[in-house]
Amino acid sequence: MITIPTNRERLAWYIDAERKILMQQEVTTAEGEKLTLASLSTVRKEIERLQRLISIGSRSIIRRVRLE
Repeated sequence: MITIPTNRERLAWYIDAERKILMQQEVTTAEGEKLTLASLSTVRKEIERLQRLISIGSRSIIRRVRLE
């Protein structure tokens, strides 16, 4: 059975990857791609994107609860 990671799980992975990249440790994606210092801006953009998605999801849940 394949499980799809949640946005929060993906965010945690990217934050950990960012930390490892800054410590010059090797990071490999699920697809086998090696992330290096050159990949740092891409990793940070993904962190920002996931944070926005999580934030939007939280606001919609709060809005839905208020309407009920």
